[in-house]
Amino acid sequence: MPIDPKFRTGASTVRLPTTTPAAPVKPQVVATPSLPLPNAGFKATSTFEGRPSPKRDGVPDDSVGRRIKNGVADDGVGRKTINGVADDGVGRKTINGVADDGVGRTTKGGVADDGVGGNYEAMLDSLVGRNDTEDGLALRDAIYERLETPSFLKGSASVPSQVAAYAKTLGLSKTQLGQVDSLLRGATKETASLVGALLEKSREVLTTVDSKGDSALANLARLATQPLNPKVASDTTKGELLTACLRGLVNPNRIDQGDAPTCTVTSMQFELVTDEPAEYARLLADLTGPDGRAKMRGGSYLELETGDAGARDGRSVSDAIFQTAAMEFGNGRDGQFDPYAGKSVNTATGAEQRGLKPAQQTQVLRQLFGVNYESKNFLSEAEGAKALENLREYDTRGAQNRPIILQIDQGDFNHAVTFERIKDERVYFRDPYGVLRSMPEQQFPKFVMAINAPRDLNIV
Repeated sequence: MPIDPKFRTGASTVRLPTTTPAAPVKPQVVATPSLPLPNAGFKATSTFEGRPSPKRDGVPDDSVGRRIKNGVADDGVGRKTINGVADDGVGRKTINGVADDGVGRTTKGGVADDGVGGNYEAMLDSLVGRNDTEDGLALRDAIYERLETPSFLKGSASVPSQVAAYAKTLGLSKTQLGQVDSLLRGATKETASLVGALLEKSREVLTTVDSKGDSALANLARLATQPLNPKVASDTTKGELLTACLRGLVNPNRIDQGDAPTCTVTSMQFELVTDEPAEYARLLADLTGPDGRAKMRGGSYLELETGDAGARDGRSVSDAIFQTAAMEFGNGRDGQFDPYAGKSVNTATGAEQRGLKPAQQTQVLRQLFGVNYESKNFLSEAEGAKALENLREYDTRGAQNRPIILQIDQGDFNHAVTFERIKDERVYFRDPYGVLRSMPEQQFPKFVMAINAPRDLNIV
């Protein structure tokens, strides 16, 4: 998701420079399957902040996560287009009209060249975006099916009855069994299967608690039984909402920005779901319940607006609702986020922006995680290199609720991703399109424009 390229200091506007290599550099970017096999998962961190995006034709681009073509935002969201049609090969070369699985790499002497493209534009395209090849989708779907289907389902008995029977083998309390029953009452086969997968493969749902002391299971039961807020009732149902929430908890890699300009808050959402499933379920239940508002750890509220469930843009209903509410909070008191137009309008000045400015992102992070965040815009590659060294020993997979967000230069805009770790001279990060990616260390100072991290980590 792009970042607003303007940063204000007092009454003046400061535009930070970007560094463009004198000659094309060839990054060795690797797209890792969006979801590892069970028990081999990855965990990304989310903290976001950004350095201003470069200008094209002398005009800064406020779009977040979308390229601009002839002055119009391209809903391909970072994807290349061929003859005006979005190319799902995303940065890959084609040979005789067929996508090359070398993922944008040229070949030398018949051997794939890790140089990923031959120019600066190709290099930017290779860093983020979708990689929806036919083989990639098939692999992802197979992995997802394994994760989202309980292994104990057998025979002709109904799925809800099998899940209920399995729950009784877990030594659950009477209260917990009642909560499971609430989830299964009237559930479809799909919903019941996800409940079973959650109980079998995500046991933290039974033990971890939210900021109010309630488990994810308790919050899910509330989501399943409480009245749905009228503001979204015309665009979804309790059943659809519960199913979407369950799927995200069972498989956090389902968290996706789709075609919406919400990469910043999607990155935060992924971290919240991964680290604190109970807190995420509480926020969603509070947000879509009778009150239509959810108090975050920092004390501020996410607010539900009429139509928040309608602007899907390729996302699940739970993703659309949460991301829209987070964008609305982040754009401030005078900002009004329109999920259908994909932009915020300042009601006092009429100014428009896509995405969230650095200070706005920091506020959302502080409120969601209850942690003091700070941001750093890299004014030079030397500053980026220094941050890289500070990140070297930090692995977010073992850091509970301590997300770090990086802003990657995408030419017309900057894109928020969640840092994971550095290993074997590569920097691993999660793209909010649901893909784990990596880049060589030497590319970090050139393309990472900013970072947002907990202050006490002393990374920035």
